Amino acid sequence: MLREFSNRLRDDAHSEVQHALRTSGIVNIIRLSEEIRLKNLGENIAREDIESLVMQIAQLYGAPIEFDDQALTALDLPEVLGPDKRNDLEKALRERSMANGPVDLLQLIG
Repeated sequence: MLREFSNRLRDDAHSEVQHALRTSGIVNIIRLSEEIRLKNLGENIAREDIESLVMQIAQLYGAPIEFDDQALTALDLPEVLGPDKRNDLEKALRERSMANGPVDLLQLIG
């Protein structure tokens, strides 16, 4: 869904990205988006929507970007999250979608 942002929120996003570039030389997308969201609580916009805007602005300036440690929980990295705790059905469905091969789901029920 395309989201319309207020001029104030867009200005805050540009200012914050420029400030991050001047102070640290890198834009932390998640942290910066949360700061912008908190400054503009009255607009009731999700952080994920603001992240998209901040990413676009950072790309506009050619800024290097990073994601803080909270972003690692969204990644399916076994070395970060530990062993795979999905059940067999979830694993089989994921493998099927990746390989487009047949999966015998009846084996999983027994």
